[in-house]
Amino acid sequence: MVKEEEIINISPEEKVQKVFLKAIELVGGLKQLCEYRSLTWLPALARAAFAVVLKEEYHKTDEEIAKELGITKQTVRNILQADPEYAKERISKLKDFMEEEGKNLKGHTAGSIIKLAYSMLEKNE
Repeated sequence: MVKEEEIINISPEEKVQKVFLKAIELVGGLKQLCEYRSLTWLPALARAAFAVVLKEEYHKTDEEIAKELGITKQTVRNILQADPEYAKERISKLKDFMEEEGKNLKGHTAGSIIKLAYSMLEKNE
């Protein structure tokens, strides 16, 4: 007798949280974000974390990710096409980086930070 496979819905939440927290750590922590009045970066980082995890771990399409997160496909593409090396370069000069980005973190910048955080976590697991 053949058993039917059970479909298990696994939430990406736990992995997203780990990536999100690693990204915050990379930009100097919450206190640093407070000092530079950059707490408005958090939503962009959260969206980027979801986009990267949904793409890498769940193999979702750009369209599926956009629909799930309530953002445009172009925003998803900007996040997913971001270069993590860009984040490494910018984070090395953190004070300048935070002052230049200002209060609104761009999608590709958030994507590069999240992709760097994701790759660092993947190396450690």
